[in-house]
Amino acid sequence: MAVLRDTQRFTLRDGRVVDVRSATPGDADELAQLVDAVAAEPETWLLMVSGQRAGNEWKQLIAQAQTDPASLLLAATLEGRLVGNLGLRPDPHGASARVVVLGMSVAADVRGAGVGTALLEKALTWARARGFMKVTLSVFPHNRRAIAFYERHGFVTEGVRRRQFMREGRALDDMLMARFLDGSAEAPSATAPPR
Repeated sequence: MAVLRDTQRFTLRDGRVVDVRSATPGDADELAQLVDAVAAEPETWLLMVSGQRAGNEWKQLIAQAQTDPASLLLAATLEGRLVGNLGLRPDPHGASARVVVLGMSVAADVRGAGVGTALLEKALTWARARGFMKVTLSVFPHNRRAIAFYERHGFVTEGVRRRQFMREGRALDDMLMARFLDGSAEAPSATAPPR
């Protein structure tokens, strides 16, 4: 079961302390509000749209993460308020059993303070301890702040899927990024590329 047994405290850049722990069913409504707020930002940071997932659906996702040993759903709280979340779920393809997919949201008013770093550090430690070799994510190329954040944490760009998504009548590209948990930027391929 993928439930962290403890809450880990991280000191933010401004001296405040954020607690990172497994999400619980009691977080569902606040989690829905956080994701809705980020999804509603005009810059379009998330693929989800505001109101797409209600609190009861988040309860189901939390329950699934708690019973799936290959999934993790973290919550970050600051001064009693949920300010960030991070989810890891296994890649759906059987041949990618050593890969987890990451998704994260941080409240606008605390971005840049270290909440994302706290969530990511906890998640990467968990994934490495469970034998995962690679963490992948998807980010919009116009989200330069998020891309810079992931690059600072060892993620590299693997490719771009052009005009992959439609949001509010405009086509958006999808940038694929990954981090190998052995510290390398690339892992050797099983087959050499054709010459």
